Amino acid sequence: MADFFIIHFNPLELYPPVQNEIRVSTAYTKEKIIVLSTTASEVRLPQFNSPATNISIRRLAKFGMARGAFSRYLNFIKFYLGSFFLLLRHRPARILYYETLSSFPVFLYKNFFNKKAEVFIHYHEYTSMQEHTSGTKLLQYFHRYEKKMYPVARWVSHTNENRMMMFEKDIAPVRIANKYILPNYPPASWQSAPKTGSNLPVKCVYVGALSLQTMYVKEFAEWVVQMNGKIIWDIYTQNADPEAIYFLGKINSDYIHLHNGIAYTELPQVLNKYDMGIVLYKGHIPNYVFNAPNKLFEYYVCGLDVLIPEVMKGSLQYVTENTYPQIIAVNFEDLNSLELDAMLDKSKLSQLHKPYSCEKALEELNKEFFRIDGIS
Repeated sequence: MADFFIIHFNPLELYPPVQNEIRVSTAYTKEKIIVLSTTASEVRLPQFNSPATNISIRRLAKFGMARGAFSRYLNFIKFYLGSFFLLLRHRPARILYYETLSSFPVFLYKNFFNKKAEVFIHYHEYTSMQEHTSGTKLLQYFHRYEKKMYPVARWVSHTNENRMMMFEKDIAPVRIANKYILPNYPPASWQSAPKTGSNLPVKCVYVGALSLQTMYVKEFAEWVVQMNGKIIWDIYTQNADPEAIYFLGKINSDYIHLHNGIAYTELPQVLNKYDMGIVLYKGHIPNYVFNAPNKLFEYYVCGLDVLIPEVMKGSLQYVTENTYPQIIAVNFEDLNSLELDAMLDKSKLSQLHKPYSCEKALEELNKEFFRIDGIS
């Protein structure tokens, strides 16, 4: 019998925080852990595999937005039926699920077959009421039922206080019994010495999805070209919209290089080659306004300076003052106002490299989730 289930509908390869949780969990229990997820049908990244013999990862369906509607719904059915029957078969005492898309089998199991089961819920993202209303009927349906679990859930978490406050306002009068903040940090082993040099060209890196509509891709690319060799920008992406690819191809700059996406575990070796990490979100919805994204901490922990858009209110608390590695908020719509030489000069800065780590961030969750007979 498996004591613990982790359910994450979307492919694990695209979500570093759940990869970190699976890896970190090996330090807390040798009991059986079953992880339920899907296989990405579109993204060409190495498959995330079990880090220990007691962890079984089961891919119950294939999922990708490029698939036809019939195929997508067939795989929805396969995933939810498969998850539900595995829950019935193993009767876990505790279940951790991520996001609304993973919730429905847990709701059925908890409410009709094992009321004593303890439910733990984490949200990678904040979905506003407007997004829920205009989104798919399936998500609306699932969210209606998962709200019934919030008052009895052992754990409900968001990545920061702003997202949790907006979430609580949205679901009122439903109350959350046990709410937590769970930031997305990289492993402690990623910590690297800060970059102290100020030589030109500045080697910049961006890792992640690309979109002209929701990110400052155009603005930053045009600035790089304008800097005429003072900035080199490398982009690693496994998910770019055709418009962004066309735009970068049309620029055809010797200073901008487009690379395939890389596996999460390979990021430290890649990031260590660069001086500065770039965050590009425009903040087109509240989720991205009140966002402190994974990549901010990944860049920072690997010793890079980080450039963030000033519209990202959720990240402004991390902006550094008189220390390095630097986290710098700038107006991406007016990058010409950026004083590059002053930004690179660290002579008046002291080194302060905060040890953000997923091991520390996940400690409270795992002590609760993996306690045996009430004993941590």
